[in-house]
Amino acid sequence: MAELVSDAPGAAEKSKETFEPPMSLAQSVFRHGRNPTPASEKEILDLVTQRQMAPYYARVCAAFGISKDESLYAKMADANAAEIAALAAKKEDAEANQGDMEVLDALFDAAKYHARIGDRDGAYAACDVIVDRPKISTGKRIDAVMLKIRVALFFDDVGNAKKQLEDARRLAADGGDWDRNNRLSAYESAYLIVTRDLKGAAKKLLGGVATFTCVELCTYPEFVFYAVVTNVLALPRPDLKKRIIDSPEVLQVIKQIPHLSTLVESLYNCEYSVYFASLLEIEKVLLDDRYFSQHTRYVIRELRVLVYTQFLDAYKTVTLSSMAAAFGVSVEFIDGELARFISCGRLNAKVDKVDNVVHTTRADLKSKKYQEIIKSGDVLLNRIQQLARVVSI
Repeated sequence: MAELVSDAPGAAEKSKETFEPPMSLAQSVFRHGRNPTPASEKEILDLVTQRQMAPYYARVCAAFGISKDESLYAKMADANAAEIAALAAKKEDAEANQGDMEVLDALFDAAKYHARIGDRDGAYAACDVIVDRPKISTGKRIDAVMLKIRVALFFDDVGNAKKQLEDARRLAADGGDWDRNNRLSAYESAYLIVTRDLKGAAKKLLGGVATFTCVELCTYPEFVFYAVVTNVLALPRPDLKKRIIDSPEVLQVIKQIPHLSTLVESLYNCEYSVYFASLLEIEKVLLDDRYFSQHTRYVIRELRVLVYTQFLDAYKTVTLSSMAAAFGVSVEFIDGELARFISCGRLNAKVDKVDNVVHTTRADLKSKKYQEIIKSGDVLLNRIQQLARVVSI
């Protein structure tokens, strides 16, 4: 996604703060991995060199097969070692001559510096020192855990991100303030997207649109993009109009995001050929996003199921040619799509190939509920039987 201007409430104040590591760099590295070019390689290496990120420089060179400049690496590593030594001396001076707050500030400076240079393990260890330190506020512990979460997301360390999010939620329940809880919700949203819990992410993202302050994770337009894409799949059509299309916060920035407003409005207005055209463009944006990329095929498939369901709900029968014309595709394409989704139970319809007609078969809600209860009962019975066998042993 291109660089976009943030209009989020409170984002301007937050943007003045310095947060490490820089998520924009992780996004640049991800895009370079998808489409490596000399220009993108130079951009990444220039930023890494400017920030003297010796550990990350070695990681990037190894990942992309770039010839490592040993003299440059040694120079950056020496600068890193000197700064780490200076920060250790600052901590020792604070312990000897100043108070607990100054010691804590020195510990945070060390943790942030390890994150700044791309030293993942060093950042984790420095954050653990803060969390394990006695007599510090819950808020400061949450800050240290959230720094650890950012490092985990920066390095795509999903397992560690999950553990740190659990720790952060526990700490927040004990005494987190509104701002930290609000930012933590954004962190959880990113994690849920990475792990493909899009409905869980949708709820948190939608709740954070009006109160976004998490500029260290992404820009506000990127946050809105995540919120809109996930909630198109999660919200019923009336709620989509109220909470997305007519939302003042979304309207502030959605025009900055190419094709997104077209996607949502065409779905709501039943302009199916426009929807399909915008879907092709949105797919490119999803592929280029480090959180969504691995789930792009799934998201695009669900968006197609959604629109086919909406179209067929309006008809008892409809010809394949009429449906193909509405979507701006060939009859062969729509026939293949319907066959695929009907066969796996995603669409309640049947295709009459003799007359080239689609018959919708609306499910009986009472029968559907009955079948779900029977299925759940069978699962529960199997688990009880397994438990009984274990107990008897």
